[in-house]
Amino acid sequence: MATEEPSSSSGISRRTFVGHSLITGLTAASAGSMLSIVPSTSALANTSDSRTPEALFDAADAVFNPDYSQLIGRSDLRHTGIITTGTQGMSVANGRFGGPVWQRDANNLVMQLNHTDTFMFNDASSASKDHQNSGGGAIGRVHIGLGMSSPFGANTRQHLSLYEGQLNVEGSGVTITVIPDMNADLIAIKVTDSRTNPQPITVDLAMLRVANQVWGAHSAVSTFQTVNGQNIVLEQVIQEKCDTGIAANDHYVNTAVAVRVQGRSISTVTDSTISSRATRRLTLPAQIGTFTIVIGGHSTMKRSESARNTAVASVTSAAAFDSISAATRAWWSDFWQKSYVYFPTQFNYEQRRNYYMYLAAISGRGSYPSKYNGGIWIAEEDRRDWGSFYWNWNQDALYQPLIAANHIDLMNPLFKMRESSFAKYQKAAEQMWGARGIFIGETCGILGWEELPTDIAQSMQQYYTFKTTTRSQAFTDMTMRRNRFLPPWNWNVFNTGNNQASYVTHTMMATQETAEHYWNVYCHTRDLKFLREKAYPFIKGAANLYQSYGGLRKDSDGKYHFYNTNLHEHIWAGKDVIDDLSMARGIFAAAIRASNVLRVDGPLRGGWQEILDNLARYPRRTDPQSLWAASTNSSLASALATDSPAWAQGLRPTYFIRDLHGTESPIFKMLEKFDVLNLETKDQGLDNGDWAIALNTYLHSPGYLNQVQGTQIDRNGSSRFHVDAARLGRADDMVKILSTQYGVFSTYGEFPNLLFDQRDYYSAEGYGTFAAALQEALHQSLSPTPAGDPVIRVFPAWPQAWDAKYKLLAKDGFLVSSSIKSGDVQYVEIESQLGEMARVRNPWNSDVVLYRDGTAAERLTSSKNNMLVFRTQVGERIVLVRPGTTPDMYRSSVVVDRVTA
Repeated sequence: MATEEPSSSSGISRRTFVGHSLITGLTAASAGSMLSIVPSTSALANTSDSRTPEALFDAADAVFNPDYSQLIGRSDLRHTGIITTGTQGMSVANGRFGGPVWQRDANNLVMQLNHTDTFMFNDASSASKDHQNSGGGAIGRVHIGLGMSSPFGANTRQHLSLYEGQLNVEGSGVTITVIPDMNADLIAIKVTDSRTNPQPITVDLAMLRVANQVWGAHSAVSTFQTVNGQNIVLEQVIQEKCDTGIAANDHYVNTAVAVRVQGRSISTVTDSTISSRATRRLTLPAQIGTFTIVIGGHSTMKRSESARNTAVASVTSAAAFDSISAATRAWWSDFWQKSYVYFPTQFNYEQRRNYYMYLAAISGRGSYPSKYNGGIWIAEEDRRDWGSFYWNWNQDALYQPLIAANHIDLMNPLFKMRESSFAKYQKAAEQMWGARGIFIGETCGILGWEELPTDIAQSMQQYYTFKTTTRSQAFTDMTMRRNRFLPPWNWNVFNTGNNQASYVTHTMMATQETAEHYWNVYCHTRDLKFLREKAYPFIKGAANLYQSYGGLRKDSDGKYHFYNTNLHEHIWAGKDVIDDLSMARGIFAAAIRASNVLRVDGPLRGGWQEILDNLARYPRRTDPQSLWAASTNSSLASALATDSPAWAQGLRPTYFIRDLHGTESPIFKMLEKFDVLNLETKDQGLDNGDWAIALNTYLHSPGYLNQVQGTQIDRNGSSRFHVDAARLGRADDMVKILSTQYGVFSTYGEFPNLLFDQRDYYSAEGYGTFAAALQEALHQSLSPTPAGDPVIRVFPAWPQAWDAKYKLLAKDGFLVSSSIKSGDVQYVEIESQLGEMARVRNPWNSDVVLYRDGTAAERLTSSKNNMLVFRTQVGERIVLVRPGTTPDMYRSSVVVDRVTA
């Protein structure tokens, strides 16, 4: 069934299809009662065709049709020798369950089993304040002892195949292959023992903490069981009743790991210890041949559900290794064909992007997002520096490349978590700020907000809204029982002092960036059901928060100014913080557009529009009371002149200025979110002079000095400056900035697993922004305004000296492929999944020949603004080339081997 949206500004109607919702199996959810997402199907296929979007197109017809196993295989991880620490181990998982694999010594292989849905604490925990580095996620370890023949040594070969999702370890006389079951929480480990003198093999399932761990009201109880004489099980029950007596804040998690052996008898089941941790051991008799260890896992927060029974059922019903392997290979094959990047001579960059997509896939299919501080690859038992809580700045780095990579499905855990906590976010807005809408703290746990007793909420609100400088004793006392990194208690971040604003107290970005992710998914899918039931409540909630926040005020100049909001961790409770002014322009425009599309909330639009029309301009460095990093580029001193202005980060009054320097200090949200300002805004003449100011600000910023000029390297894995450079179209700068940022990953030595050692956790967040920067340099899908018609741009910031090919997703459901060779764009290929009107910035200074499904169909004349506009049909493949060339001239399947490259 097709549904018409209201006409766009160009007079062209869009058709969207509501039969294939992005999220299936849902009833309509009201804004006050959000439902958790279930695994998604694509929103991109017309309901008149039952095929998946990818099935609408024959890959053999693509101009570039590589062997994906060869293409992705370029990025495989290989290591010769043993890996003796888990933090450097190769990780294998199915998106929820799995973890790193390493060799404890020459005779033992270890795998730590983690689960994305396991948390040691929630937002209301009293114990978490004293155990910041115990974050949860680990549910057991398996040790495979191979006797005393030392099969692992300097010649051991380890190969993590990204294309197949499997790890192969070849030792002396022993080969071990580890694969996940992508359809169940199961890991299969095949052991082939070809030693002349085989030895008995032991399989130990180990606890990760003492059996009964108690911290006040918090307890973690671990028990072993043997089921049917063949299955050994480790079960954990983690729980804590909230000390306020509000039952909705109670914490409960039940986890289990079950182990079973296929193809080999068990001689004994005994209890033992490894490194002081209790274990239950299966001993297998010495025998040449192959057998499989199957490991099942489960984690649940439902008291009515048994994790043990689920884990045992998984291993009992597990298929044979070859069957699991075949299904796993098929899953990964489908995964990799959804998008690609191919850099024949920039292999290291290609590998980092592909490896990040692998890490996102192995940790991005649970009910909660992969955590920035260790993902599913934590290996130091339950140690997770910075704890159980989600830090939005770091988490957002992980999401940035996923939509363009055509993996909207990997956004589902974020959406599941957000929707399950929607009512809590409403309560947070009410209790923290006395506001409408939703408030998502910069830091929060799995509840999203602890519902507070009324008297404490009132004292907290008066304190943070500066209505009083004192706290009630009850509020102070409760702070001492809570984690000081959460917004309500962050005044006590230093365990002393009286901070009415602090690192995360007045930060509004998590709310607005969540809404932007929902809006961005809608712009790529045009799924009205998703917009209505999922996205719009968050978009409306974010707009209402800003509108009703006491710090947004209309001053005597007739403009709305922000007071008392944070610029990340740098400005605390400042005026006209540039991030909030940027995001306000985006959220109000998106809310107005979405409410129009859905034909709801007409009375709200006027208020939103009035604020949007009268928002204060971004602060400038020449403004009185401006806050900005001191001059960092003496050759551009004119940037401070009134005829060549640059933006400030905010204005006084402010509660505290922590730091204005460094590439982590944000200033370019208008480039990054909501299409507030971009190349299309500039080229369509809609920027009102902001583009020149943005460029001036960029050239006169710490990030430019640090990452482009390279005179003062800022080793910051969470920087967005390279993404901003791509958004500004700075192709020449990308050569330097990508090199600088790539160097961050090996600052403290390169691990076999290529994870970034942040010195206090092992992270992939820098890979998220790095992958996003690469994709933005290759491909941008830009609307000139947050509610405007999107335009496709190929290679908008790609260095001319680097050859490249790519396939990435654009707004309106277009899959775009293109190739650049020796600085020449060869073709632009578009797979239309929705049949929308296509708009493409002409990459050539000439007319264009348009091929439809292999046939030259029309000649497009280059317009004054270099825009190509043409209609498409669902399932149609369109190729654009210059006159005198044809798509056949560029057809290829050749992939250069990484060794040759």
